[in-house]
Amino acid sequence: MSDNLFDQLPEDIQLGIHDLGWKEPMPVQARVLPAMLEGGDLIVQAQTGSGKTGAFGIPIVRALDPEQKACQALVMLPTRELAGQVAHEIEVLGRAKGIKCLPVYGGVGYAQQLEGIAAGHHVIVGTPGRILDHLNSGRLSFASVRILILDEADEMLSLGFWPDMREINKHLPDGRQSCLFSATIPEKVRSLSRFFLDDPKYVSLSEDQIAPQQIEHFFVVTTAQEKETTLVRLLEYEDPESAIIFCNTKGDVRFLTAFLQRRGFDADQISGDLSQAAREEAMRRIKGGELRFLIATDVAARGIDISDLTHVIGYSAPESPDVYVHRTGRTGRAGKAGTAISLVSGLDIGNFRHLQQMNKIQITERRVPSDDDIADRIGERLAVKVEQELRALPERDRGPLIDRFTAIVGRLASSEDGRRDLAAICAFYLQEHRPETTVREPEFEERPPRPRRSEGGGGRGRSRRGGGGGGGGRGRKRRSEEPPLTS
Repeated sequence: MSDNLFDQLPEDIQLGIHDLGWKEPMPVQARVLPAMLEGGDLIVQAQTGSGKTGAFGIPIVRALDPEQKACQALVMLPTRELAGQVAHEIEVLGRAKGIKCLPVYGGVGYAQQLEGIAAGHHVIVGTPGRILDHLNSGRLSFASVRILILDEADEMLSLGFWPDMREINKHLPDGRQSCLFSATIPEKVRSLSRFFLDDPKYVSLSEDQIAPQQIEHFFVVTTAQEKETTLVRLLEYEDPESAIIFCNTKGDVRFLTAFLQRRGFDADQISGDLSQAAREEAMRRIKGGELRFLIATDVAARGIDISDLTHVIGYSAPESPDVYVHRTGRTGRAGKAGTAISLVSGLDIGNFRHLQQMNKIQITERRVPSDDDIADRIGERLAVKVEQELRALPERDRGPLIDRFTAIVGRLASSEDGRRDLAAICAFYLQEHRPETTVREPEFEERPPRPRRSEGGGGRGRSRRGGGGGGGGRGRKRRSEEPPLTS
């Protein structure tokens, strides 16, 4: 028998693989294909471009019945571009077997999607917002879904899709196979997995099993002269709910606070130069959700305990490995997710790599977001929120409302003053309708006890929570007492 895993697949699937030009399995496919074919739930750590579409696309095509004209597999992912790409590959993989795949996403008309749903496509690939729109209208049913794939789960959460995903879960049947793919496995992704998956197996390309980390660490390389603009790019791209930004000197704290405030960021400072009352007021505001960005020195930040802090950003390089641990320990508290970002420049690069080795923390390097990256990201967040708002309107009212304002938007976009007005409207809308980027434990209803999988054959023998599920008995975590601030 051939050692090539593709050669062991049914002939109709091999034809699809050949049409896609795939010669042999990529590492993620070699690891995931056998695991998915066993039928259990999976969490897979895999980067974009690693070949993961084939890793879940091949098992989907192999498992589905072409004679059953209903949605049997659902793939949810964050963007329309990715939905189109994944749908195309699954369509080619399943062509010889007669498996049809339909992309479903927002920003386009409904007609083609409605025709595809009516024709009974076997696989739906799309973004959560438009999928939920079709479900709520009764046009789409997931009663026959046997496989659920959550692709780029970390991105879906960061774009604010969590409320939509939670609603979609109510339409999914028990007993399905669910697999989650994500480039990183921070606590927010692990929380998501507990909601959708049952006793998942962890698969990583670097080790046999991965332990989900509570804090996601990464750094960007920049020049000293471009640090402020790099920070602004990161804030616009990441869109933190709340963050502490660390500087090494009080002068940097004052400069950076003024710099961010001039650019419209909701920022304040704490440092030894401020009175105790002023520092306590800044702390009260960020803990109460009234302030997004707090700029501080390491000394002034001693004793800070904010359980809801989502990001810690090192504007200045930490002076020692211990300082990095103390800084990043400010986020990811009380079982919540956290992100630690470091700006590294010049001679700091060598010291930064040394602290990684000393602390035994894996810190991933990322490139600075480009103008196009930021524009795409903001556009995606805006599209998610607008779609969620439109869903609250009766369907008969949406078209006339959109038609009414289309001409107005066109006229505004034709002049410089009008474009500024549109930009101001978008900025205000995003500020007032901030996406829910963090999956918080209290939002998960308690699942009823579920039987263990049966020892014998005949199915997976499990009961998965569907649309019911009571929320009784959920206890909220109490915030820890705030230690006194010290200078």
